[in-house]
Amino acid sequence: MDNQLEHIRDIWVNAFFTGNYAVLAEYEDEHFKVVYEQEGRVETNYVRYERIAHAVNNGVWKPKKPDVEFEEYEFNRDQTECKILIGLTENQQQIQEIWHFHQGWKIQELRFLKASKAAHSAG
Repeated sequence: MDNQLEHIRDIWVNAFFTGNYAVLAEYEDEHFKVVYEQEGRVETNYVRYERIAHAVNNGVWKPKKPDVEFEEYEFNRDQTECKILIGLTENQQQIQEIWHFHQGWKIQELRFLKASKAAHSAG
């Protein structure tokens, strides 16, 4: 099952970096949100798609691929939920993805963890 998740995740990540919000919408839960803990800000998928579309249409969509130091997959017992912790080389920042399986994998949340929280969980 995790091979399927990895494949879908690759498609989703590629869609983000190319600004293909139609594909993003296909793999994101209808209640998907991006949480920026440091800033205390939450971005819903509708706002995000509009921002991405606007940037793509104006030729300014150029997200930088981060240097990933590690990825840890943690599945629940019945393999229907997976938390992925991603450690970035730069600033020791960590990102958490929450994926759910219901007739296919969809991402429910993307969370940029506060640096202090990331430092605690890394030790």
